[in-house]
Amino acid sequence: MNNPVDDNDLNGRRQRMLALVKAEDPDGAEKLEKLLGRKGELMTGNTYGECFTERQFSLVFDPLLERAVERSRILENLRRRTASVPALAADLGIEAQVVFEHMKELARRDLVEIAGYESRDALYRRK
Repeated sequence: MNNPVDDNDLNGRRQRMLALVKAEDPDGAEKLEKLLGRKGELMTGNTYGECFTERQFSLVFDPLLERAVERSRILENLRRRTASVPALAADLGIEAQVVFEHMKELARRDLVEIAGYESRDALYRRK
């Protein structure tokens, strides 16, 4: 059985994380809010009687939210200065490969661009 206090803590944490994402990446936040808005529908079941438990929803939603927060932290950092993937990884405490994957996604969404190069590393800036 779910503990209402834990559910409130979890929902509060998700709302705080969504607020950070919304500040830096409104389009990304909108997609997450749509999914969060469908939580009730997903948990009550579909035509076939299949439904998510709170744990199953958390297993799907929380990693998506955590990745969005990481991207938002990258965007926030790039608002202040240009930076390379290794510099962002060191500043944010995120593995360089994960930062690189985020940079590819942010570039695909036209939120960042390469501003130049430092040694062999691309320097990114926010658009």
